[in-house]
Formats: sequence, structure tokens, C-alpha cells
Amino acid sequence: MANMSDPGLVPPVAMLLYDKNDLSKASYYPFAEFSPEWQAIKFALENNILVKFMDLPFGIKKEKQTSLTEEEENKKGISKSKTKDKLTSDPLAYLAELAGYADSERWWEVTFEEQFEEEEIFPALLELLTALRAEVADHIPPETLLREAYMRNTIRTAIKEGAEKIAVVCGAWHSPVLNDIEKYKQAEDNKLLKGLKKIKPKGSWIPWTYSRLSKQSGYGAGVASPAWYQLLFKNPEEAVIRWMSRLGQLFREAGMDGSPAHVIEAVQLAETLATVRQLKLPGIEELREAALAIFCQGNIQQFELVEEKLIVGGDIGKVPLSIPKMPFQDNLEKTIKTLRWSKLWETESKTEKMLDLRKSNQVNGSQLLHRMNLLSIPWGTLIKVVKGSNAGAFHEKWELRWQPEFALKTIEAGMWGNTVAEAASQKIRNKMKTLTDLPDFTALIESAFNADLASVIPDLVEKIGAASVQTQDITQLMDALLPLVNVVRYGSSRKMDTENLLQLIEQMVPRITVALPVNCTNLDDEAAAAMFKRITAVNRRMFILNDSSLINLWLTALLTMQQHETTNPLLRGATTRILFDKEVLDIESVEIWMEYTLSSGQSRAEAAATLEGFCFGSGLLIIHNPQLWNIINDWVSRIPMDTFIELLPLLRRTFSNFSEPERSKMMNLAKHGPVKINVKEAGKKDYETTRAERILGTVQQLLN
Repeated sequence: MANMSDPGLVPPVAMLLYDKNDLSKASYYPFAEFSPEWQAIKFALENNILVKFMDLPFGIKKEKQTSLTEEEENKKGISKSKTKDKLTSDPLAYLAELAGYADSERWWEVTFEEQFEEEEIFPALLELLTALRAEVADHIPPETLLREAYMRNTIRTAIKEGAEKIAVVCGAWHSPVLNDIEKYKQAEDNKLLKGLKKIKPKGSWIPWTYSRLSKQSGYGAGVASPAWYQLLFKNPEEAVIRWMSRLGQLFREAGMDGSPAHVIEAVQLAETLATVRQLKLPGIEELREAALAIFCQGNIQQFELVEEKLIVGGDIGKVPLSIPKMPFQDNLEKTIKTLRWSKLWETESKTEKMLDLRKSNQVNGSQLLHRMNLLSIPWGTLIKVVKGSNAGAFHEKWELRWQPEFALKTIEAGMWGNTVAEAASQKIRNKMKTLTDLPDFTALIESAFNADLASVIPDLVEKIGAASVQTQDITQLMDALLPLVNVVRYGSSRKMDTENLLQLIEQMVPRITVALPVNCTNLDDEAAAAMFKRITAVNRRMFILNDSSLINLWLTALLTMQQHETTNPLLRGATTRILFDKEVLDIESVEIWMEYTLSSGQSRAEAAATLEGFCFGSGLLIIHNPQLWNIINDWVSRIPMDTFIELLPLLRRTFSNFSEPERSKMMNLAKHGPVKINVKEAGKKDYETTRAERILGTVQQLLN
């Protein structure tokens, strides 16, 4: 609490209390500048007044909080059998409804907080709540009774210590049982509190945000409009004009009308509404209605564009460096400062960051984000870039978004080590003990490589080698191969040694290629679809490796599958396409195969599945090969209408994967019927060999 006198501690902030032995036991206690507790504590510290927390201490086991026996509950009149109506479930909301308010917070604000007559309000409040509690006495939760017993004991202790004037800051609901504690016997309170076991907590301060303080975030004790209450606290006389001026500014920034005239008219309308409703000051409802009428002309969508910034606010608190932190936190903050990302670390709005892995500082940034993900602190989410100059192996695109709960996660991560690298390495070693499947190990080694955790790589390589020898499941081998190739591919950009992984890959590929043809026969549609994804993924990785011996093994396996009659049709189509693209099959062979596959004697469902596999990827192959186009076009035209309707979902799925220009070209071809083939031109190459040979040397150098 002494830290609250530090001028560097700027609300909104939250006090974080946690059990160092069990981080699942943790609580946040948020404060805004306008929080009564914050103002009371600040005043006490500035005037050397003793401050005591009087609520039930953090750390008391939850099972003890509700441990009243059935006999004790009956003695206190707590009946679980009585049905809770509106009065007993939410007494203040019940009163608000009687007063004509749908929102109890708004009723409280109008009835009490905006009256500015403290001397009359407090006695009236006490009388009202005393009567209200008497009505619902049988339904007060046991935990509330525990809390209030502890509060009374805290007040008694202060009196015994010589305090003559005691100011209590608490929820109004508790005031009747604290105002005159002589009505309650200390022995009864002690009996109620007996046996409660305390846990000595650790604590720290963390930045908080108005969005987290807002009820809209799900925070039960939050307020609906923190930004508005901040204005009321700082400038009550000018709050309305400042709020409307801010609205005008936000509208102009969004490219909408927000002139000074709008501001003046909206302020006048809000004040008029307050007068009509017999309010001393416009509230958030009056402001909102005036803004909708003047700025938005009734268009609520316009207001919703700026509502969160205007009502909730984007304020983020600050915690000074002087407040003690764990070594892990210090290391993390120093790393962030070195990267010059300090502004991003506590920014709750989404920020995109493109990292160039050819630059050392940005590689360090990538490693930090990968390490934090390993530690379950997902500050950054990796976004796949598929197009543009930044889609290569030397770039990563991240979406950064800070969350207040990361404060607790950093404390938890600190249990693994004093630095981010050390903690991430220890977390991986611990995770290795629980893994059994090969793909899990290879996914973990990819994460370790990306995070530059060289100390754990040898152990992971050993685990992967052992697991790969033991597994007989080809799908596990194929799934495991993908991250291994990714690591080898990006290893050069991260300047890491991948020789051991290449040896593992060289051991796994022959096993995959030998078992693949057998495992692709007589598959049902669901299993074939899953295998199709694996084959296309492995095929891409094989050619990334650029190892001729491994590629030959792979293509030989695909050729065996393509020629086997019992291979699932989807997979036969896919392997035919791959083998043609890699020039294992020529166009004449593909045309003969296609004509047979789509002949009238073959099952139309199997033919459609084969066509789907063959057409995956680009549709340029069938567009620029008239013979193939005519075969497919003729097959489609011969399908009876009832069968065509059954096959339509599959055909739509096949052709929807093509690009818009490809689909447009196919539509034009379909409109004109079969494509005429000029026999003389059919075998003629569409490029000049002599001119092409002049640039081959340059192309080879570019492709390394």
C-alpha cells in the first residue's frame, strides 16, 4: 500500500495478489482515479492517517468461505429452499425498477451521487438499506456474512488501538451492519470466523485499463462508463461540454460531421433532457440520446463507431520501475526495451508488426514472441503471409495485443526461470516428459528452433529419433515431417545448425514412401480427404528440401499409387496431377488416363472424386490443354440431370478453388462447346528455345 504514494503509480492500476505456491489462487483489485478507495487511501497516506483493509483477506481458502454447517445456517435463518425473486436476488435492482429505472446503476447515480448533499444523503441511505436488508435477511449469502463479521472485527481492533474517528469506505449494502457494531456480539463473529486459514500472499501492482474496468468486459464490480466518470471527477462543471467536444473530435477523425455547432446543440439538448427529467446534471443516457439526435440524426451505427472510446475510454495505467519485480519480469522488460517495443507491451489495441529475419534486432523480436507463446503468454499471434514481397522465408507478420492478465502469466512464467530464454527452455523440458506422439515432439522442436532455444534441441532430436523408430503409423510420420522440414527451411535465416534434423528426415522419408501406396488403398471418403491433405503438404515439403534422392523416392511412391486400381479416386487424381507437374507423366499419358477415367463405363461419383484430386491447385492445366478440356467438358455434358444434381456439391467444391480469372476463362470455354484442336499446332512448343536459353544461366543463379 505504501507504493500508492509513489507519483509514478498512475491509475487505472490493479493490485495483484497471488499465492506463490499455487498461482490459480490470484486476485486483481482494480483502482481508477475516481475510485473511493483510491482517494481515501491517498488522502490517508498524505496526512499520515492509519489505513486498514477490512474485507475478508485474500488467501482464505474458498472451501472455507462457504463452510457454514446446515445447523449454523438454520440458526442464522439462511434457507436454501426459499425461491429467490427480484427482491432477494438483487435488492437494489428491485428498488430501481420500482422507481422506473431499468438500470440500477443509473438509478443510484441519479438518486444519490448527483445530489451533492452529503449530510442528507448518508442518513437516508442508511435508513433505506437497513429496511431493505431486513426484508431479505433470510437470503443473504454465507460469504457476505463472513465478510461482514471480519469487517466488524477490524473496526473493533481499530477502536482498541485508540482510534477515535473512523471513516469506513465500503459498499453501501454493508453499511447497516457496520454503523452500529454494538448490536452484534464479537463472540458470534469470532465463532463464525473460527477455522479460517490464511495464506500469506505475494503482491505487486500492474497496469490496468478502462476497458477492463468497464462492466462491458464482464468485470462484475465494474462501471458502465469509466471515461464519463473520470470527466465527472476531474471537471464536474465542464463534464458535459468536454464530453461532447470529445465526441466531435472523434467524429471528425472518423470522417463524419462533428462541427462546433453540433457540440453546442447537443450540449443544450442534453441539459434540456436533464431538466425535463428533473435531474441536476445530464447523465450518460441524456448525453447518448443528445448525441444520437444531433450528431448521428438517429443513425445508431455512427455512434457505435466511437462509443467505446467515448464512454469506456482507452486509458492505461502506469507502474513505476521502483516497485519490486521478479527477475523474470526484469529480464522481459529489459528485452522489450532493447527491442524498442515498450509502447507495444502495454497497448491493448491490436498492432501489426512485420519482422525481417535478416536483421538481428528483428530476429531477436521474433525469438521473444515465440518464447512467450511457449510460456503461454500470447502477446503476439503469427499471421500467415501468402502474397506480396513479404511472403518469403525471411519475414514474419505478427499481431500484437497486450492483455492485463499477462501480468499474472509473467509471474507464473518466472517460476520456470529468471530469464525468458531459461524459462522457455525449462517449460519445454517439462512438457517433453508428458508427450508420447511423434508429431507433438516435432511441433515442439519447431517452436524451440523459432525461439532459438539451442540448449533443448539435442534432447528433442533424441526424443524424435526414438519416437520415429517406434511408430508404425504412417500418418504420424507424415505429420511429423512437416515441422521438421519447416525448421530446415528457416534454419538458414535464423543461422541455426540443422544437420541432425536432416539426418532424421533422411531416415523418415524412405519409411513413408514404402508404406504410402498400401495405406492409400480402399480408403473411405473421410480417410481419403485427410490423406489428400497430408500428401499435398508432404509434396510441397519434399521439393523445399531439394534432395534428388528423397524426391525420387517420393515420386516413385506416387507413381505406384497412381497405377494401382484400388487407390482411392481422389488420391489417384491428386497423384496424377503431381506426376504431370513434375514431368514424370507427359500430357499424352494424362489424356489417355483421363479419357479412361471419365469414360461412360466408370462410376460417375468416382470420376468426380478423381477430377477433384486432379484439379487441385491451379486450373491453368485444363485451360491450356484443349484435349483435357474437351474430355472433361464431354464428361460433364453426358451426366444425366438427376445424377448431376447429386454430383453438384462435389463439382462446385472442385471449381470453387480456382481463381476468379480461371473460372471466367472456363466459363467462356464452356459457352462455345468443344475446343477445336489444330493437329499441326498440337505438338508445337509455345516458346522459342534459342531465346529462352539466353536467360537460363541467370535464372539458375537466382534459384541457387
